Amino acid sequence: MKQIAIFSPNYSPELGACASRIQYLAEHLEKQGNQVTVYTTFPNYPTGSIFSTYKKFIFKKIIHKEKINNINVIRFSFYPSNSSSSFVRIFSMITLALSWFLAFPFLKKQHPDSILIQSPPLLPVLTVWILSKMIAKKKYTPSFILNISDLYPRVLLDLNKIKGHTIYNLLLNFEEFIYKKTNFIIGQSEEIVNYIQKIVPSTPVFLYRNGVDTDNFKIKENYEIDKKEPIKLVYAGLLGMAQGVLQALEHINFEKINAELHLYGNGNERILIENFISKTFLGTNKKQRVFLYDAIPSKEIAQKLADYDAAIILQKRQIIGTVPSKIYEAMAAGLPILLCGSGESANLIEKYNLGIVVESTKNKLINSINYELLNQKIRILKELPSEKRQLFGTNGRKAAKINFDKKIQFKNIKKLFE
Repeated sequence: MKQIAIFSPNYSPELGACASRIQYLAEHLEKQGNQVTVYTTFPNYPTGSIFSTYKKFIFKKIIHKEKINNINVIRFSFYPSNSSSSFVRIFSMITLALSWFLAFPFLKKQHPDSILIQSPPLLPVLTVWILSKMIAKKKYTPSFILNISDLYPRVLLDLNKIKGHTIYNLLLNFEEFIYKKTNFIIGQSEEIVNYIQKIVPSTPVFLYRNGVDTDNFKIKENYEIDKKEPIKLVYAGLLGMAQGVLQALEHINFEKINAELHLYGNGNERILIENFISKTFLGTNKKQRVFLYDAIPSKEIAQKLADYDAAIILQKRQIIGTVPSKIYEAMAAGLPILLCGSGESANLIEKYNLGIVVESTKNKLINSINYELLNQKIRILKELPSEKRQLFGTNGRKAAKINFDKKIQFKNIKKLFE
């Protein structure tokens, strides 16, 4: 039996790719006979506000221990935020990095064989590396494993969030320093793996995709769309600035192209989207074409996706290394995919023939979705023969089962911990 410590800023009951991936990894490592402890924060993603069920704990103590599905979970208080302000986000990250120093007595008692830490953010990785050295002895040093789901600081450059070569170069140097201190690195996409291998060619880097639990999904059966009825598109995921859902609503006349958009999720654009829907449809003579629902757990969304005609996935501009988990979920449900994006995400859609791609425009502006082309592609997707849409869906389900099922992804990575 191995003792394994996992540090992650997100964990159940939070929703999203990170929390889901780390929970699956922790629980399946435990099922393999390991003793797993997860060190995390009070749940707050994606709203940046502590969940109401945990607020009673945070006011009483800065450390909270609980057990979730046989996993020991230790939570540390910090300053959460989903603010668009860089200063506030940096402050939040610093408080997280400092709070994890409180894990020292627990790590010393646990005596872990392996320590895995989720990044981003990158600064708390330094905290955990220092902790790993503090608990090391002459004949005992835990293996240090870094899991990368987004490339920082590269993502800041891709989103035009950082300017100035000096600051960016300092961050790049810090990134390289962290990578060189790890024994193994895990990346969620081929772009991430290739990027890291160029920086630290001597460090083993492994591909571990978010994947999907295909057994949980209701599979789409009917691909017919009545010509008089709207095509029903579904978006299930983060409603943030990087996705550009609000801008899509502002640029697309869903009534004109006879389409509906059904949104499941939360994020810092949710209130703006609610206001848009209220202003555009509620109290007017216009027929409602955009519907907003609460974010729901992955097991619930797995039963809902097949009720729609296609999944729409939005990326305002290419972010190196990013492959939205929404792609895998749509594949598992057998849904045709309409992707606005480029890079590895677009390559997956084209490689497995999963749907239609609207390539991001290559410019320096944040808003880089070609909305005129997106309008056309929605029409085209609706007018396709049902056999063609069914082919997209069948291809997706097959690829999800064979290549991207979480059981397969876990099988590829569990040897690291052995």
